[in-house]
Amino acid sequence: MVKSAANPKGSSGDPFDGTPYRLERPLARGGMGQVYLVEHRQLGRQFVAKILHDQLSADPQLVDRFRIEAQSLGRLKHPNIVSIFGFGTTRDNRPFLVTEYLQGLTIAQELASGTVFTVSEAIRYARETLAALAVAHDLGIVHRDIKPENLFIQQQPDGSTQVKVLDFGLARVIPGISSRAPQPLNVPTDTGVVFGTPHYVSPEGALGQHVDHRADIYGVGLVLYAMLARQGPFDHANSKMAAMTAHLTETPIEPSKIARIPVPPALDAVVMKALQKDPELRIQTAKEFSALLEEVAKLPESSIRVVTVTNGSATRGIRPAQVLSTDTSFEVPVSRDPTSGLSHLAWAILIGLALFSAVFVFAVGRLLLAKYGGP
Repeated sequence: MVKSAANPKGSSGDPFDGTPYRLERPLARGGMGQVYLVEHRQLGRQFVAKILHDQLSADPQLVDRFRIEAQSLGRLKHPNIVSIFGFGTTRDNRPFLVTEYLQGLTIAQELASGTVFTVSEAIRYARETLAALAVAHDLGIVHRDIKPENLFIQQQPDGSTQVKVLDFGLARVIPGISSRAPQPLNVPTDTGVVFGTPHYVSPEGALGQHVDHRADIYGVGLVLYAMLARQGPFDHANSKMAAMTAHLTETPIEPSKIARIPVPPALDAVVMKALQKDPELRIQTAKEFSALLEEVAKLPESSIRVVTVTNGSATRGIRPAQVLSTDTSFEVPVSRDPTSGLSHLAWAILIGLALFSAVFVFAVGRLLLAKYGGP
């Protein structure tokens, strides 16, 4: 059994002593808590448990946030939202919640490993995320931390995949939207406090304003951009303050201009609409966003060839799929080297010039031969 440094008080090193679960191994560590793989003592089934850090368990607001996350997951029953199976307190009064154990990788991990998403995959994963968020927004729950790390691509037994939205730890409950929503924080957060990840926070969130569901629309726009371009629009910002300033002041480059796959102009337009800095000018709802992506998905499709993309020492193949494009056919470029990434038009011009030169030389030679004769 793995000994956990997160619970020095536990005699066995297992923070779940006295609960229905036993520790298997640590999985991840965040600012608020530690995530573990656990096993139910009687059922023998594995789950994922998230537990508040010991030094934070005396903060009433953070404990209340754990309550909101657990209650949000309990009310949001949707195939694209991670399922919750338990909520409790350890012997040393640290709250924990237990969710399903998923197989696969997050979108962030896929991107880091070199995966190149096709346009159709990016649209599908974005629409699945939006379907989950539409259910949350109907209850007045704003996720407030949509980013590639919180979108998990679950591998199904039949080989298919689907997105699962994770981590409602920063969720905001807007009062008066639904009677089924969890009770908001007992001690509301003051304005001026910034929640979220700097590179994925909305402009209004970067200002410390109270946000509504349109902050999640912005987040999905950023994730969709990253899936298409393999980088976020503000990844160049090298500090938290620079990232938040970029959200407020910089206009992103269209993803098609830096993507390694052809991105339809219509999809560019949808992404840029989702990334409007003024929430009033943004796409207004998750359902509207999904409908716009569905329209883009109806554009003519072309099959792409399977190519190999090299990323450092890792080599990954793009899965056979269909990519949306107005072109009849294309190939995914695998290099940014200008000598190896010439377009079809450039090659056609070079070949044409070579043929013209050959014909010209041949014709001149014939004329000279006819005029002056042979040796």
